[in-house]
Amino acid sequence: MGILSKTRADVSAFGVKYKLNNYGIQIGFVIIFIYLSIATPTFFTYSNFVTILRQVACIGIATIAVGTLIIMNCIDLSIGSLFALCGITAGMMVSTGKEGLSLPTFIGLGVGILTGVLVGLFNGVTVAKGKIPPFIVTMGSMWITRGLALILAHGMPVGSFPDSFVYLGTASVDKGNLIPWSVVIFLIVAVVMDFLMKKRPLGRYIYATGGNEDAAIAAGINTARIKIKAYLVEGGLVGLAATLLASRLKSAAPALGQGYELDAIAGAIVGGVSFSGGIGSVWGMVLGAVIIGVINNGMDLLGVQAFYKQIVKGSIIILAVLLDRRRTGRG
Repeated sequence: MGILSKTRADVSAFGVKYKLNNYGIQIGFVIIFIYLSIATPTFFTYSNFVTILRQVACIGIATIAVGTLIIMNCIDLSIGSLFALCGITAGMMVSTGKEGLSLPTFIGLGVGILTGVLVGLFNGVTVAKGKIPPFIVTMGSMWITRGLALILAHGMPVGSFPDSFVYLGTASVDKGNLIPWSVVIFLIVAVVMDFLMKKRPLGRYIYATGGNEDAAIAAGINTARIKIKAYLVEGGLVGLAATLLASRLKSAAPALGQGYELDAIAGAIVGGVSFSGGIGSVWGMVLGAVIIGVINNGMDLLGVQAFYKQIVKGSIIILAVLLDRRRTGRG
């Protein structure tokens, strides 16, 4: 009887441990959601949820972008600076101010995305062909892109956007302003990227490269080419997100996107992407971005100072990585 009781206790303990390792973040999110609903009456309202979704849309696209790189066992630390550069280049195309070119909105959107693609190409080629660690390459491009943003904008915000450009980030599908277009675009990006990662060779090769690059090379996969393509996709997505953000804010400043790399990486890791590579899903990244968005919104409603927000986000990343290590057994 004693052995049977001990076995049951061991099984029960294993079950609890398994749930904490695999669903710890989700359980924590539910607890945080309930707490915020009780602590602040304005949290559990539809208007606040729409606000959260608007804020999550841009950083959510960036989360999917960087999460794809992390699955490939790479990283991009230049996301925040790239937001500034892409937002400014897009804004300068459409701005009716003295620094603007007053070009059509679709050109501004295209230039913003193209800027991200070009920086992604630089990062990808340097990482793949130069054999330099992604951490070092993207740290360098972080400073380069922020510097370019400052030079192009002369250190000042770019504004005076036409209504057609502002429409991208502020308008909604319905007349009741309940379903923002930016959220729809975010969901479209998620669906497309989920299809690419699950059904297309590029996605499968990204998983293979991140899981074991040597084995991928032995299987005949050109991992250098896959890395370049992945950085191109990532850069384009960040360019799209930056353009949407500039549209929503109705301006683009050289300081745009500061700290966004932390939010994007945190969202990806919280969403189940393994920092060791080879593991993760697009919809997990979407959930991770929403979790980070809810936490950011909750801290704003509770009046938490910006300094403490950074501590919370950093702690979340460390906790998520620890859970990932326990879950995957990669210690």
